[in-house]
Amino acid sequence: MIQIIVNAFVEKDKTGAVVEVLFASADQNKVQAKYEELATQYPENYLDIYSLPLDTDLNTLDHYPSVFIEKEEFEESSNLSP
Repeated sequence: MIQIIVNAFVEKDKTGAVVEVLFASADQNKVQAKYEELATQYPENYLDIYSLPLDTDLNTLDHYPSVFIEKEEFEESSNLSP
C-alpha cells in the first residue's frame, strides 16, 4: 500500500483547476509529516491523502484519485498538434 498527497488549486486568472500529485510513499509517518508541511505551504489549496493498494486496477475501487474535465476542454487538448 502506498499513499499519495494530491494538491488541487485554481491558478490566478484561470477558469480551470490544476490537480497534481505532490508526494508518494509507503511510510505513513512520512506522508503525514509531508501533508502537514504542504498544508502550511498551500493553505488555500485542497489537499488530500489517498491510500492506494499496489498491483490493483484502481478503476475497481469505490474511490480513487481522479479529475473531471469538461468535454470541450478534452476535445480542445486532444486536437493539439505535437
